[in-house]
Amino acid sequence: MLVTHRCLPPRDEHLASFDRWLTPKLDAINDPDQRRLIERYSRWHLKRRLRDQARTAPVTAGAFVRAKQHLTVATQFLHWLGNRGRRLDECTQHDIDAWFGNGTTTRQHANNFLYWAIRQRLVRNITLPLPTSRTSPLASEDEHLNTLRALLLHDTLPAAHRAIGLMLVLFDQPLSRIVQLRTDQLRDGPDGLQVSFGSDRLYVPEPATAVIRVHLTARPGLNTPANPTSQLLFPGFMPGHPMHVHAVANILRAIDIRPLAARSRAWLQMIREAPPSVLANALGISATTAMRYAERAGTDYLAYASIAKR
Repeated sequence: MLVTHRCLPPRDEHLASFDRWLTPKLDAINDPDQRRLIERYSRWHLKRRLRDQARTAPVTAGAFVRAKQHLTVATQFLHWLGNRGRRLDECTQHDIDAWFGNGTTTRQHANNFLYWAIRQRLVRNITLPLPTSRTSPLASEDEHLNTLRALLLHDTLPAAHRAIGLMLVLFDQPLSRIVQLRTDQLRDGPDGLQVSFGSDRLYVPEPATAVIRVHLTARPGLNTPANPTSQLLFPGFMPGHPMHVHAVANILRAIDIRPLAARSRAWLQMIREAPPSVLANALGISATTAMRYAERAGTDYLAYASIAKR
């Protein structure tokens, strides 16, 4: 609240949270050599990247979580290597193959640390495996319809979370972008309710408009001293900040909504009605992402170009 009222200078909350999280993680490392390596890696690589991002825009929740994952798995790798009787500068290709050949897929997060170590010449003569490409989960048609039905008719889920869920399954938007929406990105007129994610405004279909309008009449989080005039569409309990993306995701999962699977199905539904290249501009997503989903649906991203020129 003091930051919002300019009594204290602004700070990046995710960057500050990473600093608070890092200290006990370092304290828990017993081996002094391993601790020095992890501290060096966190300071000159992970934290520097987060600070670079914070100079132009707030650190995203995704970047914050990835930094934590990279450091956690790097610590696990060094501990595992130490149990094999080796320091990092003694790491061999046999060790690398053993690490990536066993265990869970989360071991791939060690790639970030190992590439950094190679650039710093802390380890030599090793080759890292290419990361395994994973296809995004896809909700079935029945699951998609059940998700829409649940969001439209749920008795106890707050209107804010229902509105976020509907934008997720109708417009293929990541939760991190939805919670950052501002009220001026909505326009309610005689022709209906419109929302802007990219260069164009999109009509919200009925009856989803009814849920969003209910939310607009009673947005939560506005009863604090710092939030009464907030322009955030989904204000959170922390002054000046939107709802936390992870909290929203957990609430949706609690009613059996899989955010990634729902987004994939939403895209496949939309390309039945409009060219993927047009949707990419309207939804504010990259051409690469549009092409990937178009290929998954058997549609050429540029297939409509020649038709548009006629």
